Amino acid sequence: MNYKILSPAQRDLTQALDYYDTAQTGLGLNFLDEAERTIARILTQPEAWARISEKHRRCMMRRFPYGVIYSIEENCLLISAVMHLHRHPASWRNSVS
Repeated sequence: MNYKILSPAQRDLTQALDYYDTAQTGLGLNFLDEAERTIARILTQPEAWARISEKHRRCMMRRFPYGVIYSIEENCLLISAVMHLHRHPASWRNSVS
């Protein structure tokens, strides 16, 4: 299965990476590595993670308080958002249709 990171999710990743790099040198790269591991887990079992809407699911990162929001369309995983779990929980909905 292929995957595509949509623009809103790319912005989320960039903002989080910048935040963690500012907090501690190298922590942003650790965040990015964890995001990639989370996507790899999703790809192995795309329907195993919590359904949060009719079309979307969420897989939580292990080390950081973020969830990867995605949908499955045909044979492609569409990553819609990378959501901070302690902020407004429904904020990801504003960036997806």
